[in-house]
Amino acid sequence: MMKIKVIAPSACVDQDQILFAQQQMQELDVDIELSNNIFATHRYLAGSVATRIDDLKDACLDPSVDAIWCGRGGTGSAQLLPHLDTWLLDKPLIGYSDSTVLLNYIAMHGGQAVHAPVFQEVASKNLNEFMPISKDAQEVLALLHPMLGEMPQQYIVNPYNTIAEQATEIKGVVLGGNLATLCSVQGTPWALQLKQDSILLLEDVGEPFYRLERLLVQLLQSIDTIKLKAIVMGDFYQCPQKNVPHDLMDIFAEHCDSLGIPLFQADWFGHGESNRPFCIGGHATLKGQQLLISKNNK
Repeated sequence: MMKIKVIAPSACVDQDQILFAQQQMQELDVDIELSNNIFATHRYLAGSVATRIDDLKDACLDPSVDAIWCGRGGTGSAQLLPHLDTWLLDKPLIGYSDSTVLLNYIAMHGGQAVHAPVFQEVASKNLNEFMPISKDAQEVLALLHPMLGEMPQQYIVNPYNTIAEQATEIKGVVLGGNLATLCSVQGTPWALQLKQDSILLLEDVGEPFYRLERLLVQLLQSIDTIKLKAIVMGDFYQCPQKNVPHDLMDIFAEHCDSLGIPLFQADWFGHGESNRPFCIGGHATLKGQQLLISKNNK
């Protein structure tokens, strides 16, 4: 039986949703264990930095645990970065949104990171009437399966700018996640770095267009864009346009065009209803409208 430990490295979790998701997952014969401080609170955070680090480290070092699932995003993961070490690379970490900084840290150091719904969402979003958990959560379990997880996952993307339309094949390591969270650590020792050809998958929630443009410019100015082979924009959920005459894809395309970066659009990951899992640090191939992402094995 697969054993998954649920932790809260960021904001306070919803206790009812966590317990309900635990019950639904265990109906599928998955052993779900909650960390000691999963329901701790400190302001809007899930406990102090010390308690959150203790839970994360304990889960990583527990030989009986197969994977670690973040209970919620929100804010706070970046506070843990100075306290991380190689123990974080011992097993897959699952999450998104605020967990973006942890996922990319793991990927840049050769570990396994899965961008996917947080645990408290697995029984409340994108549900299948025949299963007690969401279709996205089912796909997470498949990715974690020793045999099924070896198969490259297929996703649909739509070329948006002329550069993307003319590209025959693009290869690179997958990085990215929540745009605002990524930018919050640029300029620090834990900033996103492109050390090899890379494809960035980006999403966000609640940010107006002018802030998203500011964030994109900051990100592009702080990384080696020579190694940036493509950007895939996911769901920018409930991001208000606020009377801006251009849509968001056009704004992003303007900056990508000037740097010669292929830009693609997707609707299957982000804060909306669908948030299909994919491996941060996985090796990807973009060809036409197909994106293949393989698992990053240590």
